[in-house]
Amino acid sequence: MIRRILFVVLLSSFLSGFAQEYKISGTIAGLENENLYLLRLMGEKRSVVDTAQTDFTGSFTYVMPDNREAGMYVIVKGPGQAVELIYNKENIQFTTSGFDNDNGIQIISSIENLIYYDYLGIKGMNMYKIDVLATLIHNYPPNDEFFLDAIKQYNSLKDQLNTRTDVLIENNPLTLAARYLKADRPLIVDPTLPEYEKGIYLKRHYFDNVDFSDTMLIKSTFLTSKAVGYLSLFQNDANSQEELEDYMLMGIDTIFKHAQVNQQVYEFLVDFLISGFQSIGFEKGLEHIANASTLDQFCENTDRKLKLESKLELIKKLAIGQPAPDFTTTDIDGNEVILKDIKAEKTLLLFWASWCPHCDEIMPIINMYYGDKNELEVIAISIDESKDDLMKSLKDNGYGWINVAELKGWNGDIINEYGIVATPSVFILDENKKIIGKPLGKEEIAGFLK
Repeated sequence: MIRRILFVVLLSSFLSGFAQEYKISGTIAGLENENLYLLRLMGEKRSVVDTAQTDFTGSFTYVMPDNREAGMYVIVKGPGQAVELIYNKENIQFTTSGFDNDNGIQIISSIENLIYYDYLGIKGMNMYKIDVLATLIHNYPPNDEFFLDAIKQYNSLKDQLNTRTDVLIENNPLTLAARYLKADRPLIVDPTLPEYEKGIYLKRHYFDNVDFSDTMLIKSTFLTSKAVGYLSLFQNDANSQEELEDYMLMGIDTIFKHAQVNQQVYEFLVDFLISGFQSIGFEKGLEHIANASTLDQFCENTDRKLKLESKLELIKKLAIGQPAPDFTTTDIDGNEVILKDIKAEKTLLLFWASWCPHCDEIMPIINMYYGDKNELEVIAISIDESKDDLMKSLKDNGYGWINVAELKGWNGDIINEYGIVATPSVFILDENKKIIGKPLGKEEIAGFLK
């Protein structure tokens, strides 16, 4: 029996030797007994993976278990107070005088972050000077001697940055930092080119250094930043909002064309652009993605792919001009409500909650136009789970339109039918219950109801 116990103990010790823990240790001057949050970055999405508290010297430590994924992480105290780090299965130690600038951070140990902050330092300083010189060169008389000096300095700064970036990448080819630097490297244009030629050059070469087959870019902000940066190139080309939207659609097609080399990257960018366009109400972009997506070219049915396909089908179903999904329910007084039977020139569907501050901003505006039911009917569908909270809010504000409450939170049948993920969400329907608008703010809502 003793031999058996000894064998189990020795075996456990042997196997545990393969599990490796790493640490992120830092000291932030002047930050005594404060909570810090470790967040993992996946594009613009951030998820908290750990918390730590500083001691009286501002020091703290996170223990990184063996299964903690490599990628970009950020240590956050509050809005605008963050330290960004690359984690790749190594101990990290740093000190900083605060959250204000990258140059204040000193990496004591971590090859990945020594490379990264070396790059950030020269990139920040040189790009600042390059941007200043670019404006000067654009406006300065070209025959003046100083004009030539400015171009010479511009090119010198560009060469310094590119040379240093090349050295960091070439000397550290197996690091995650090298892959991130390659993707993030700025594209610096000849300052003497006419503006329209600069735009053409940028659009043609913007993704030259981005490896769309590298799935580690998903675990950072570099890929999403590149996508947003590329779409922003079209702003100066458009003479109207409609023209800008058309250019943006072409930009979306270009991004997806590059991303088709890898299913994970493609899915990630589709998801990112859908979320971004939903947040700004770019319906034309959402419909374009839904109709132009080539998700079906990928054979592997990942969870993300299946979820995206459902999102895209929902976008098509709820597109402007489509009939609103019908529903039958009861209001808070027990009266039957059938959407298709509502008789009004316009019907406004409002998805809201008593705890939603933005709902409090738009509901009084809607109430201003709610009077003659032959012109406008409002069906307010609450996301609340507490009937007491809902009834108190309705009593306090006196909203007399049709109030519906499934009291299932985000899991209500109507909420799911309309794919509601945020409050307030508004749909404007015509007399035939076709969707004619999905306004986002007070001004847009008022524009539809006037």
